Amino acid sequence: MMITKLIRLNIDRKIIKIVQQLQSAGYETYIVGGAVRDSLIGRKAKDYDISTAATPEEVRNVFGRRAARIIGRRFKLVHLRCGRDIVEISTFRKKPSAAKKGDKRVEKILAKKKNVKLENLILRDNEFGTSNEDAWRRDFSINALFYDPVAEELIDYVGCGLQDIENRVIRVIGDPKIRFEEDPVRILRALKFAGQCGFSIDPQTEEALKDNLQLITHAAPSRLTLELEKILSNSYSHEILKIFHQYGLLHYFLPFFENNFETVAGQYALKLLTERNFRVNLGYYRNSVSLAVACLMLPFIEDELGNGEPGTLWRNFESIESVMKRMLKKAFVPHCLIKRVIGSAIRTLQYQPKLRFDKVSNSMRFVKSYAHARELAIIQDNVLGLDKDFENNLPTAKRRNNKRKANVKKHSSGSKNKEKIFKKEVQKNKKKNK
Repeated sequence: MMITKLIRLNIDRKIIKIVQQLQSAGYETYIVGGAVRDSLIGRKAKDYDISTAATPEEVRNVFGRRAARIIGRRFKLVHLRCGRDIVEISTFRKKPSAAKKGDKRVEKILAKKKNVKLENLILRDNEFGTSNEDAWRRDFSINALFYDPVAEELIDYVGCGLQDIENRVIRVIGDPKIRFEEDPVRILRALKFAGQCGFSIDPQTEEALKDNLQLITHAAPSRLTLELEKILSNSYSHEILKIFHQYGLLHYFLPFFENNFETVAGQYALKLLTERNFRVNLGYYRNSVSLAVACLMLPFIEDELGNGEPGTLWRNFESIESVMKRMLKKAFVPHCLIKRVIGSAIRTLQYQPKLRFDKVSNSMRFVKSYAHARELAIIQDNVLGLDKDFENNLPTAKRRNNKRKANVKKHSSGSKNKEKIFKKEVQKNKKKNK
């Protein structure tokens, strides 16, 4: 039973303008998903997803080819450039058609996914539909709420989303067993939202989740790595890892951390990540995946390369970068983090002994990754309570304004040329007058 409610949510003005523009062009449009959920539980929305009746091509026509770019293979989306931000706009979709026998691609995938029934397997999810159909094909009731910021109207097509938000419950839409078979990543997402929002899991959903936990091994590695990056950038990642461990998902998702979860180093890593998230939520430092990786790895590197005592760190040596790289890759198996994240995390870790034991020179404040390294050192100091004045005594990071210098140089050289030309013209005029 559909439920509607008039409510004013705290929505960014530029997002309201985007919705307004699509509605003015004649397309039904709403804000959907996590932004609505987070606004209702009193949290600031991190990013906004917009869903509309317009096809990707029609969305691009409304905003122009320069601002709107169509992306995706499995399902097409529009990335709309809005200043420095990218806003994701999707078209309403309906429940996809069942996979068919005889299709070679289907048979090949089924050979690997022995526990998944043919009729439950989703291979393509790009069939456009209505807003009502789009709500029913979503994974959880708390993510199926549609908000019109122009009319200030909230629509709950499923009929239990608002109630589940109030009761703080994660509930799968439809039969949980079938929905998990359709897309095993939903198992991970159910636990992620439970940890992130502090919600409990509906008993029927919980039972199906426990029975089908091994299905996560059938999910595409690229999707799981993307989920890992989202979790590491989440300021509630410590709670997510705890609930993964509680339900046994960490064994499949991050086996190294599961095997070390109850160890001294494992609990120490969790404390560092908790402190990092605390500081991000308070606005003391920006969100960074590489810093989260460094927090999780510091205790294990300290244990391997130092004397194992928390806070004593280690002494750097010539080949330490390759040793750290090997340890980091081993810890995050079966995932492959991008090189930029790995490189930044290693640099952050390498600076730790210098920041703790040596005097920081003024020039070091301009060094790449110094800001991350300083933040990690502060996080460790706060967790272990080593030196109450440590943060105040550690110089803040500075950026070299090379672009500005280049512009000044270019401007000054241009001015000199103009001055020379002017002098020549003056001399010419003097000669003519003579």
